[in-house]
Amino acid sequence: MRQILKIDKRVALYGSKKQIQEAEIILIKNIPQRPTLSESQARLRIQDCLDFEKIKVDILFDGNSVWSKKRILRDIKRIKKYGMKSLTNYLYKFLSLSCGSIAHYNKYGWIACYPTIQDLRNFFRRNEFGERVLNHIPVWKTDAVRIVGEIEQVLDV
Repeated sequence: MRQILKIDKRVALYGSKKQIQEAEIILIKNIPQRPTLSESQARLRIQDCLDFEKIKVDILFDGNSVWSKKRILRDIKRIKKYGMKSLTNYLYKFLSLSCGSIAHYNKYGWIACYPTIQDLRNFFRRNEFGERVLNHIPVWKTDAVRIVGEIEQVLDV
């Protein structure tokens, strides 16, 4: 199910009816000034709600996903411990939608192109567009910039 946030038409929520209702209450309570915030400010505040209020919906801001830093970093640490075969769907979507990677058909195709932790490190140094991932992300996508900065620390990039 999809619902536009009542107090901010730039924000769309995707999930079950119950999850959307719960998320809307949390977002309105925690970010009452959201309609006046710039996109870069709002994305960080929404990310904090995803991480600390345990919102269970997918959130898009002007059509672009807002990512949970906590969830992605947990997934990166799992890969570091167990290898690339533990790549989650959520992290795969982040890599293919925000980090300068094509989809490679599916996550198994992505793993085939980047089968080791060292390959993943090298990807963050030079993505498929030939740039460092951190430099590839637009500055307004502050949630993704924050995440990639921390991924580089976890992976020793």
